[in-house]
Amino acid sequence: MRGRGILLALLVGAWGCGGASSDEAVDEACAGLLPGDLVITEYLNDPEGTDTGQEYVELHNPSRDRVDLRGLALYAARSDGSQEKAYVFTQSVPVAPGSYLVLGDVREGPRPAYVDHAYGEALGALGNTGGLLGVRCGERVVDEVHLTAPARSGVARTYDGRLVPDSAGNDDPERWCDGTGAGDAGTSRGSPGMANAPCESKSTPGGPAADAGVAETCVPDGVQLARPVARPRPGELVITEVMANPRGDDTLGEWVEVLATAPVDLNGLTVGSDSAGTKVEGTRCVSLAAGAHAVLARRTEAVLNGGLPQPVATFGVDLRNSGGVVMVRSGDVLIDAAAYGPAEEGVATQVSALLADASRNDSQEAWCRATEPHGTRGDLGTPGRANRVCSGGGGADAGVPDGGVRSDAGTPDAGVADAGVDAGTPASGCIDRATGRSRAPRVPDAGSLVLTEFMADPAAVTDAMGEWVEVLALRDVDLNGVSLSSGSGGGTVLTSTLCLSVRAGGRALLARSDDVSANGGLPAVLGTFSFNLANSAGSHMLRLSVDGRLLDAVTWTAAAVPGVASQLDPSRSDPGRNDLAGSFCPAPTGARYGLGDRGTPGVENRPCAP
Repeated sequence: MRGRGILLALLVGAWGCGGASSDEAVDEACAGLLPGDLVITEYLNDPEGTDTGQEYVELHNPSRDRVDLRGLALYAARSDGSQEKAYVFTQSVPVAPGSYLVLGDVREGPRPAYVDHAYGEALGALGNTGGLLGVRCGERVVDEVHLTAPARSGVARTYDGRLVPDSAGNDDPERWCDGTGAGDAGTSRGSPGMANAPCESKSTPGGPAADAGVAETCVPDGVQLARPVARPRPGELVITEVMANPRGDDTLGEWVEVLATAPVDLNGLTVGSDSAGTKVEGTRCVSLAAGAHAVLARRTEAVLNGGLPQPVATFGVDLRNSGGVVMVRSGDVLIDAAAYGPAEEGVATQVSALLADASRNDSQEAWCRATEPHGTRGDLGTPGRANRVCSGGGGADAGVPDGGVRSDAGTPDAGVADAGVDAGTPASGCIDRATGRSRAPRVPDAGSLVLTEFMADPAAVTDAMGEWVEVLALRDVDLNGVSLSSGSGGGTVLTSTLCLSVRAGGRALLARSDDVSANGGLPAVLGTFSFNLANSAGSHMLRLSVDGRLLDAVTWTAAAVPGVASQLDPSRSDPGRNDLAGSFCPAPTGARYGLGDRGTPGVENRPCAP
């Protein structure tokens, strides 16, 4: 479920403080419905032939209570929210607990057997390749998804049947796939009105033929079951530093650094130059979290490669000392490319921390010579760490538009040997995910963050993979530098090159693992922590702090219930009232996520029983 900007964020903040705000524009008939009480699980947006009269939308009631659609609006719009069209349910349309309801674009004649209710021409035609589809009560969004295109006409898009439908998880396009069934919808492939089939492994971005032979699955650390490889799209993996001429043997010490702007796997990617490359292979997932740096090197042994941090993979392509281009490809799809000029011995070329994205690293002004020593040979560079901010505008190295090589790549650049030309200044701030520019973090203060839910003893996966904590933001903040700690001494400081932003009214999920195939099917994870949450009865605590200042803390003494999260009653969603006795309770049986554990990670909590 995706929000509708600042207005919705303010509304969510109001609900978190107990019921609907007096200023909240909701229909009285559906005022009791909260975000997540209905989930969009399937849609047919590109039928075979004409779209008119054949499109449908499937809703699921994940709760244990009957839901009535009266007063709700089903809406469709462009991806930016413009040109919205809506259908308002003026009569009672009940949805039984745990059941599915199909709404169809039926404009005349009898309804097909699989359609439970017709919305006629109210929505027009759904976008075949994009757009928004949602359900709301007044201004309160109950669920919203982004439409995506099927592989061919006549195929429905379905939410992964392996996962419990939830309105946070269905925001992730990777959890959707083309339908496989052929039911009452004639020639259409889908499963309207029933549980979806599991999604199969996805092909590479370049298509099956583009990268034949690359394993479609990999096995994450800590688990035994394979999952589909999450290959990066263009822009999701950025080349940020190149060492083409290390001290000593080049075939041992050359390396390339990349930055992930989204959670990705490197399995199956080809790393190299414009003339040759090496594939990243292996059955284990080579995974990077959003904001993480990784080093790919000629050799993994520190004694040979000059004391690099542990490389995640190796490559066998020579990086020319006279200048050249480094490329990362997925099949035939270029993920990123960067050119460099003549390489100074023992000095890496790095992109300015302010310009570390796949578009701006194409410019020669984005690059400069490294100045910080690393390793055992005195080479200059910051492998595996954030770069410095280049000063003086440019330096020894030029960029290359992705997909081509600069015509002057390798032309001698003046000033390479002058250590003072691009000394740089320490990188400050974080890179805004929306603008791609560096800014100062919005540091939270006391009262701006609230601990609202935690899972100490997951049942679907191991504790080391499935524990999580939910944090509600009462104003716009960044979690960079925030510490999450336990009363037993464990703690983690959240760090990232990217801004760990949470909007007012938004919820951040902190978890032991950000791998959806390993963490029990959690929605998007903003940050990870490494300590255990206690399962046994006793005196326990969770704390949020920044620079030694306490932001919020909760305590409990009861033993954790396996597979059940402990959640804060939404009427007590502030740092004071969440300390009161009885503020937390077990997540209800009807609130489930991912692989079936009970909880509402990333969405509004359910009220505690009196």
